[in-house]
Amino acid sequence: MARTYPVSLVLKDKRAVVVGGGSVATRKVLGLLECEALVSVVAPAVSPRLRELVDGVRCTWRAKPYETADLDEADIVFAATDDEDGNRRVYDDATAARLMVNVADRPEVCTFFLPSVLRRGKLSIAVSTEGASPLSARRIREDMEGRYGEEYGAYLELLASWRPRVSAALPPERHFAFWEQASHGRLLALVAEGRADEAEAVLESLLS
Repeated sequence: MARTYPVSLVLKDKRAVVVGGGSVATRKVLGLLECEALVSVVAPAVSPRLRELVDGVRCTWRAKPYETADLDEADIVFAATDDEDGNRRVYDDATAARLMVNVADRPEVCTFFLPSVLRRGKLSIAVSTEGASPLSARRIREDMEGRYGEEYGAYLELLASWRPRVSAALPPERHFAFWEQASHGRLLALVAEGRADEAEAVLESLLS
């Protein structure tokens, strides 16, 4: 199998077609809605949880078997049925239309893989085995959860809020030195301890 190219996709307001209505499809839909995608579910029946997600706006449901035309407005495609032949048809149709497609539990018919993701605000740590062992990816991600706590969310929000000010105050050649010092562990430690004012003071001193 060819090597993959890791990337984070911006799916806000992009049309994601999910073929299938079971538990796997439900997980796909939940992840897509978190990224503000527009989700179209195609399946004769869906799980109770998935039915709750259908609102007719961000998430719609076509209660019928899959047809090629269901991909007409798609930007990205997910096949998550328990019918291998049906999943293969979705893959064939998607690739013919030059669409990225993921087929659940079938790495040999995927053009991209879904990693196991740890999120802490703006921090995303993705672990992928390129489809070889999703369970191993999940266990590695779980192992990292204790090492990267919720403080990273507040820490990165703080750094993000300072980016415009640093860009305006310092010449480009000094940006790297500032951010190198700002990303030192002491700032993170202050945020973790709830000492936001002191963290701001550290950034003020670095800027001056």
